[in-house]
Amino acid sequence: IRRQRQMCIRDRLYGGAAGGGKTLALIADPMRYFHNGNFNGLLLRRTNDELREIIFKTQEMYSKAFPGAKWQERKSQWVFPSGARLWLTYLDRDEDVLRYQGQAFSYVAFDELTQHPTDFAFSYMRSRLRTTDPSLPLCMRATTNPGGPGHQWVKQMFIDPAPPNSQFAATDLETGEPLVYPESSDKAGQPLFYRRFIPASLYDNPYLSSDGAYEANLLSLPEMQRRQLLEGDWGIADGA
Repeated sequence: IRRQRQMCIRDRLYGGAAGGGKTLALIADPMRYFHNGNFNGLLLRRTNDELREIIFKTQEMYSKAFPGAKWQERKSQWVFPSGARLWLTYLDRDEDVLRYQGQAFSYVAFDELTQHPTDFAFSYMRSRLRTTDPSLPLCMRATTNPGGPGHQWVKQMFIDPAPPNSQFAATDLETGEPLVYPESSDKAGQPLFYRRFIPASLYDNPYLSSDGAYEANLLSLPEMQRRQLLEGDWGIADGA
């Protein structure tokens, strides 16, 4: 059981071009666990205003897929018939992670990860991943476009270490060395956990790309924004 759970601790970033359906994918991803009453998930945006769009989309999706699911406005969380919970909230300052001290989640997700200038919040929230249910994997998920104040650290964490769609051992941002168990551990030398970057493309979303109108809007942007938002190019950064 311990081996199975360890292999399930993975960071995954779905990122790249605009219009690929990244946010909807992030909303749909935890639905596979809503039948489990022990599931406790957290989905974060940088600001409360940005969070509202996600809430509207979950209200369209979850209540249809799970009859009896309830949105609790005051607590900003979904409660499902099984007892599973998904908390939708915001984290606009690094120190706001202290709100989650003592709490446990099996699933933590960040929408638009590059809006965070440093990796502090993303890395800290991994410490909140724990569960006593061996059937629940421990997951960190994120979506984002290239660019924004956190472009460089997200690129270092997810893009630079390995080709897209390839699983790789998580690496230290400063040294680039794999993060492994210490010599004192019975797992000495084994990776702590794994990461994977999944590239997004406008053409993944036929509902938005088929008539060419949104593509034309992106083609009209200045070169840097076009390369980031249409081509999903991580090789160019804001201000470079």
